[in-house]
Amino acid sequence: MPEPFTHSQFVYKKYLDHLIEPGTRWLDIGCGDSVLADWLPDSVEFQQSLIRRAKLACGCDPVDDRPHRAGLEKYVGPCEVLPYKDGSFDVATANMVVEHVERPGEFAREVGRVLRDGGRLLLHTPNLLFLPILFASMLPSSIVRTVAKFTDGRKDEEIFPTRYRLNTREAISSLPGFRVEELLCVETAPVLEKIPVAGAMEKLLVKSTRWEMLQDLRADWIGVLRKCESSSGQGIAGVV
Repeated sequence: MPEPFTHSQFVYKKYLDHLIEPGTRWLDIGCGDSVLADWLPDSVEFQQSLIRRAKLACGCDPVDDRPHRAGLEKYVGPCEVLPYKDGSFDVATANMVVEHVERPGEFAREVGRVLRDGGRLLLHTPNLLFLPILFASMLPSSIVRTVAKFTDGRKDEEIFPTRYRLNTREAISSLPGFRVEELLCVETAPVLEKIPVAGAMEKLLVKSTRWEMLQDLRADWIGVLRKCESSSGQGIAGVV
């Protein structure tokens, strides 16, 4: 029996569960109306459990003013200058968000400002070197939007311009003010199955990246970065 495909959202969920400890002050960046994909089993219930576990749980989003499905306290407005005091949070998370960041340096400074010394940033984002993403990055935005609506069922207001300026190992590792604790390139389940030939090719590509020598060509990055000012604490290797 062929090995099943694993969606990277499941891996990201494990990291969330590990990082949001009792008493954690947590900020979810680009929260939309859900921290996790809606199709994950018990997605809302899991998010609510994290919110109850945390001492403080907030979300921010530049445009999405829909009520949050899990009841996360939410700020809607410009995220370049967040309405939080310095050092307000222990953990910041970004699920499929940083591919939209236009100015990584400004993003790093503001996230670093609201994190305490030694605070962590957990990110989950596409890999620019995964061939379908690399190809999509070269297409006009109108075509990308059409494909996204067809394959993912997303609405226009849920599709944002992508920049892919934080979507390689080098770019993530070079984020100013942070050092990498853990950075994994992980596979995800194929998304082009509605397009027969493209879907079959994508499945072959995903399987080929299971070879260790091609691991940095997998679909998505999951990274844990620590604010540089602190050297205390341990990494979280072994979550997966």
